[in-house]
Amino acid sequence: MSLEKKNILITDRFTPEGLITLNQQKFFQVEKSLTPDLSQTDLSSTHGLIIRSKTHITKDLFARAKKLQVIITATSGFDHIDLEEAKKWGVTVMHTPTANVESATQLTWSLVLACANHLRDNLQATKTGEWNRDLLVGTELFGKTYGIVGLGRIGSRVAEIAHAFGMKVIAFDPYIDDGMYREVGAERVAYEELLKRSDVLSFHVPKTSETLKMLNRSHFEYINRGIILVNTSRGGVISEMDLYEALEQGWVGACGLDVYEKEPLPKDHRLFKFAQVVGTAHVGANTTEAFAKASEQAALKMIRFFVDGTTSDTLPPKAAWYGAVPPWKTSE
Repeated sequence: MSLEKKNILITDRFTPEGLITLNQQKFFQVEKSLTPDLSQTDLSSTHGLIIRSKTHITKDLFARAKKLQVIITATSGFDHIDLEEAKKWGVTVMHTPTANVESATQLTWSLVLACANHLRDNLQATKTGEWNRDLLVGTELFGKTYGIVGLGRIGSRVAEIAHAFGMKVIAFDPYIDDGMYREVGAERVAYEELLKRSDVLSFHVPKTSETLKMLNRSHFEYINRGIILVNTSRGGVISEMDLYEALEQGWVGACGLDVYEKEPLPKDHRLFKFAQVVGTAHVGANTTEAFAKASEQAALKMIRFFVDGTTSDTLPPKAAWYGAVPPWKTSE
């Protein structure tokens, strides 16, 4: 089979094994960009792009890449891509949502445990020679209620582990059928009820117009007092301004954040003045295994697209958490 030569550009980190997979295709000319920023890159002969979240695909890029046929982001998130513009130009977009499931789940639970046991301050106290065990008393998770927003791949895995801790699991996801709730042992509840009943609450949704600031001041006023909040999905799902106020008011017991409204995070970010806030640097997919899986999956998707037109995990998602009227917002 003879295939037309295709120029593939990789803009960010990619495993050597993934590169080997791509280079085995004789009809591919594979290059790596020196920077994730494509604003000054000549894309006139590019047929396929493999990117990560540092590369922002904006409207002007498509006008400079008129041969572009496919974009694959080796990430689960996709808010760095202008999907409407991609549709206008007829460019197929895919992502790798299964690659980081275990890594994101692991980080979620790392943050939950760090919050429950005051690990940030305990570690700091130990390093500085303090030994006052009475100041930092933790909370047992056994018997508590774990609330999940988004019962997809990661949310359902988080639920499975919550049961191992002896927790009751409740969840809100209007796009998941009752069968999945039964499968993971989660009670289906409305969004307001979830906020009122959860002792621990984590978010596992993409950042879209539907989920933007879905936790805000109007919710903090009645949220379960002393709750542990964790966000490993996308910055902006929780309103940081309103979270700051909730922490000042003492409404939130502890908070674990891996994602933020603005990244990289400013050094003087005001949320970190609170001892009960534990933060990481958007590392939910930053494991050796997740990186390897995302690279290999992206490479295979690129090959299949050009060999026989096969697509998988196309964007935008067919339904879940995209383009609908938010069920938690009051209709006019």
